[in-house]
Amino acid sequence: MAENRPSKREEHPLFEPFNQLMSNMNRLFSERSDKNFLQSMDDFFLHSKPFGGFVAELKENDKEYIVQAQIPGTKKEQINIEILPQYITITVNHRESVTKEDKENTIIHKKESWKQSSRTIPFSKPIDQGKVTANYEDGVLTVIVPKKKGKKINIG
Repeated sequence: MAENRPSKREEHPLFEPFNQLMSNMNRLFSERSDKNFLQSMDDFFLHSKPFGGFVAELKENDKEYIVQAQIPGTKKEQINIEILPQYITITVNHRESVTKEDKENTIIHKKESWKQSSRTIPFSKPIDQGKVTANYEDGVLTVIVPKKKGKKINIG
């Protein structure tokens, strides 16, 4: 009797994002309805990364927005943050180079890959671009984005 083991193709790392996406879709449509449908959809898009992206969450309070991006295994030098009046864009560039040499140090195989992931986070109110701060620790990028204070007008 044949065992239910994944084929060699399904085990390949290239297929991992696709397999994860399919698993999340199956879970989305087969789960019992103890959660409401919209919450299930939110969970699906929050935790599913079919094209190798990263998760970024936005929180806010009265004074600031707090953006947290989960990008483990990334070096600070690979992260770029672009700040614009009502949104920020976080971009992660990953370049990998593998070189195989023979005993005479002649290159027999060289492989380079480059991957870029980007997330744009919009804000509902203008931000104070000059006071944005960022910290990267333990695979989590935290960006603190102060809100711009508007002028209050007294009604007479």
